[in-house]
Amino acid sequence: MNDADCIVVGAGLAGLACARELVRAGRSVIVVEAAYRVGGRVATETVEGFRIDRGFQVYNDAYPEGRRQLDHAGLRLGRFEAGALVAEGGKLRRVADPWRQPLAAIAAVCAGTVGIADGLRTARLRHDAVAGLRAGRLDPDALSDVNERTTAEELAARGFSASFIRRFFVPFFGGVFLERSLATAAPVFLFDFAMFALGQACLPAGGMAAIPAQLAASLPEGCVRLGAAVRSVAPGRVDLANGTTLAARDVVLATDLAAAATLVPAEFRGGWTGRRTKATRLMAFAADRPPLETPTLLVNAEAAGPIDNLTVPSGVAAGYAPAGATLVTVSLREDFQAASDELVAAVRGQAAGWFGETARRWRHLATIAVPHALPDESPAARRQRPASPRLAPGLVLAGDHNTTASINGALVSGRRSAEAVMGEESLRVARAAP
Repeated sequence: MNDADCIVVGAGLAGLACARELVRAGRSVIVVEAAYRVGGRVATETVEGFRIDRGFQVYNDAYPEGRRQLDHAGLRLGRFEAGALVAEGGKLRRVADPWRQPLAAIAAVCAGTVGIADGLRTARLRHDAVAGLRAGRLDPDALSDVNERTTAEELAARGFSASFIRRFFVPFFGGVFLERSLATAAPVFLFDFAMFALGQACLPAGGMAAIPAQLAASLPEGCVRLGAAVRSVAPGRVDLANGTTLAARDVVLATDLAAAATLVPAEFRGGWTGRRTKATRLMAFAADRPPLETPTLLVNAEAAGPIDNLTVPSGVAAGYAPAGATLVTVSLREDFQAASDELVAAVRGQAAGWFGETARRWRHLATIAVPHALPDESPAARRQRPASPRLAPGLVLAGDHNTTASINGALVSGRRSAEAVMGEESLRVARAAP
């Protein structure tokens, strides 16, 4: 006898989205999760009353799948300003969206931050990305037979100057992709560019953990079992670390890529199990006052130093810091390595060059390392994705490594894995019919 119609392994965004789709379709579902919280990589820690997200994470309110699956009002989203502050040569220069901040965009041209030619190319890029998305030509989650360009190749083909690529695209999208070589596939870049053009980067009140919490709250009581580590999976079967075996018509493996590669039976492994993942590190500080006057993302275009990007989450959304306090978070460059105390001092020192000596008084709260933050999104890595979420009858794979490494991609993968399960059920019914 089966314990449920479907067992979902992993309570990250993909697993929760899959479970909710199945529950809404009338299926009985059990979600097992090794941790004692939901969310997977989308998590928020509390340190001395400050809420610190695990790594540089933002939500974009234009995500199509997010708009389908999430209650934006319930998340109480705080929004970053469009564009970014670019740090270079000890100065902070604004790169603004001319459609939303025309005066700031003109000022950036006048200050030499953006040349006229690169400004026109950016406008064309914006038009093409948005038009491709709306026409259905731009779907980064789909498998493609066409050899994809890298982001760097796409920008070069569009004629952007090396200076503008180095000063804006590399620091901004390098922080999004967790790699500064811009080796990420162009469809991923174009989709993200369209999202930033149509929407705004956001943070939920109280931290990014509010997103998986909202998904989990929509599931029946007892559906999610926390602290349930899994030893192995097979079609229709999940073996827990405590010796318990759960049975179902279908199993959805919705862990991160590293865990999935170890849990899936050898006969169902493919190129996707060898896909590389990217790491990130985040450092959090308590400050007496905000270093930025507006809710803006600061990206570092300087050649040296530990800081990749810097944000003030407490200036974007409610609940990130105690009353009267300021939370500053810094994403660290992958290639900057130092002992803990030296790293803290290096961050404070670089920030002091931008904000003055007050930055040297920032109090270090935490350093968070995320070893498997994102799957590699290079064209070669994307070709490793399985052709279908269904690995075998009764075994389905879910996760952003199947689609696109983003919150939107994780939600898409969850929905598609649920559709694969229900499609498999339909096939079973058809085969059993006289």
